[in-house]
Amino acid sequence: MTKLTIDDLVGDLAPVRRIRPVQIWLLALAGTAAAVVAVWYLFGLRGDVLAGEPKGLVLLRGGTLLLLGVSAVAALAAAARPGVGHASHGWRWVLAAAALFPLVTVVLSLAQGAMPMAELTSPSGPWCLGIGGGSGLAIGAVLTTWLRRGAPVSLTRAGWLVGLAAGAFGTFAYSLNCPSETVQYIGIWYTAAVGLCAALARMVVPPLLRW
Repeated sequence: MTKLTIDDLVGDLAPVRRIRPVQIWLLALAGTAAAVVAVWYLFGLRGDVLAGEPKGLVLLRGGTLLLLGVSAVAALAAAARPGVGHASHGWRWVLAAAALFPLVTVVLSLAQGAMPMAELTSPSGPWCLGIGGGSGLAIGAVLTTWLRRGAPVSLTRAGWLVGLAAGAFGTFAYSLNCPSETVQYIGIWYTAAVGLCAALARMVVPPLLRW
């Protein structure tokens, strides 16, 4: 029986650069800024946004998306360096707040006894899904690349968080162009864009993070 020493066990190990949480914040900021610039250049921004006087609902939906993205990134930064006291659960509360949009949409539909057909058939709906979801996937790829250098314990949770952060930031970029001003539209199409990114990340990201 071969006797192993500490030197034998660590002989083939190579030092790696320490992962720094500030990096994921910079990547998320850069990815979101790039998505906003792309939307601005390709599709333009809302007139009230360009004038620096966004309407209340525009501020509300944009702020909710940013809070969701920021809280999910904070959780990812903590997950990449697991340890006692490093957990971040604030994203759950923000997600619950964001869920009010689809919940209100359902309540209004039940109260009115009809589906919000104008929002469901809105010509800009597929654009919301495509632009918001597409931007989110690009941001998610950047976040995943960084996360691969970390050591997340719950790979499934990490996948959900990547998707929520990326979807929220990508949909925020589209929201600066979005012509709609109804809660039902947000509850349908914004939820679909963020949910699509979250679902795809849940399937794709965990296998990429396996140690």
